Amino acid sequence: MIVLNDAGTIADVVALADRLEKVSVPPSVRAAIARMHEHAAELSSRFATYGRTTGVGANRDTPVLPEDDTYGMRLLRSHATDAGDPLDDRTVRAMLAVRLVQLCVPGAGLDPEILLGLERMLNDDALPEVRHYASIGTGDLAALAGTALTLMGERPATRPLSPMPPWHADSALPFMSSSALTIGRSCLAVDELDRLERASSVIYTLSFLALDGNPSAFSAAAARAAAAPEVDPVAARLRALSTGAGREDHVPARIQDPYGLRVYPVAHASLVAALKSLGAQLERTMNTAQENPLFDVDGDQVVHHGAFYQAALSLELDGTTLAMALTAPITHSRIRMLNDPETNGRKAFLSSAEDGSSGLMMVEYVAAGAIAEIRAAAQPASVGTLVLSRGMEEDATFASQSALQLERSVRAYRVLLCCELVGAVRLLRQRGLHESFTGVVGEAMSLAAVLPRDDQDRDLRGDLATAETLLDDLGRLVGDTEYHEARVL
Repeated sequence: MIVLNDAGTIADVVALADRLEKVSVPPSVRAAIARMHEHAAELSSRFATYGRTTGVGANRDTPVLPEDDTYGMRLLRSHATDAGDPLDDRTVRAMLAVRLVQLCVPGAGLDPEILLGLERMLNDDALPEVRHYASIGTGDLAALAGTALTLMGERPATRPLSPMPPWHADSALPFMSSSALTIGRSCLAVDELDRLERASSVIYTLSFLALDGNPSAFSAAAARAAAAPEVDPVAARLRALSTGAGREDHVPARIQDPYGLRVYPVAHASLVAALKSLGAQLERTMNTAQENPLFDVDGDQVVHHGAFYQAALSLELDGTTLAMALTAPITHSRIRMLNDPETNGRKAFLSSAEDGSSGLMMVEYVAAGAIAEIRAAAQPASVGTLVLSRGMEEDATFASQSALQLERSVRAYRVLLCCELVGAVRLLRQRGLHESFTGVVGEAMSLAAVLPRDDQDRDLRGDLATAETLLDDLGRLVGDTEYHEARVL
């Protein structure tokens, strides 16, 4: 059970999205939200309050009369418009988890019963339908408005859900005023990419050993010379993986390796640093009240602001996608080395015969296709802008698009890693080294034992599909403990 009495984490969001845990909002949090609800009502009786005593967007100067009990529902219904294919349940649960975490931080002034409604929705897996094309800029308005209508029974949930009474203006806009879907999707992508970047280090080590790479590239001295964030821990991780493989007789084949082996610690560190920074920004965003307006009880004021403007998150998302685009060609370089007789010491494309066999030739092409997808997704969405609501939002951010592009890149990155894994394992087998390793590398080769051993020309789709099933487990081989030990070595 995840009890939301402290700051929520990416791990909490992932656990709730995967239905590994249930969630609970403790009485102390509900009491704090109830007090804020009362304060917000009092403040709104004295100050004009956007979306509560006025319309929204370009209608901000239109007053909403106190006796208008239908405005909140009209606002939700009008903002619930979306289109396209429905999102998968896991993504929707991530959105709900983020919104519940956010609403546990007092500031929005909405009815505390809404927190219990979200809690039930998650625990009962009674989900709203959220479609692909919706709002951009201010927040995930359509997704959250549709969620509100589902909580009240106006839209069907995926499972039976006791409907809440209709909402009033005190809760409609505050509930929608969030980028919870964008943040939730990003949390899922960060969680997956964290495992994949660790798997990349394991697969790199397999290629390094198969190609008799020179360990100077990840020596402590080389890491210090890089003068860039995260190079030292990445290099230490590689030293731990390679020296722990039980191959004391390893002799480098070259004085200086090609970039695919030599610059990996620096290039990969850029991804690690970007991922770490993105994760921190996501958790800050999750645990800060950003609704517009905010109710400042101590200052006795209603604060109309732009803190919801997700410029920082958009930049962090784009930066992580760009980091993948930077590292992808380095991975492709290793795939080429695995296929090249000048570096693999075997036949071209690791084929079984010299009769024009293609071997792993097309795996290299598949990897190139994955790189093309990563590069296409790396065009920064944060440079985009739109003018919305009759100019009220004259520079709406594209943070939601940045999240989608990160998702695309992560999917393609998986394919790229599969291509390298298939080649590295084939070369180690051809050299008779596949049973020579201990430690994490030995465990990785045990996992890879399910890869087909037939080196004849054949359809390799199944090989890549099998490799894909191994990636997350390979990433888990390099867990927090191993990473800490790597820092010490």
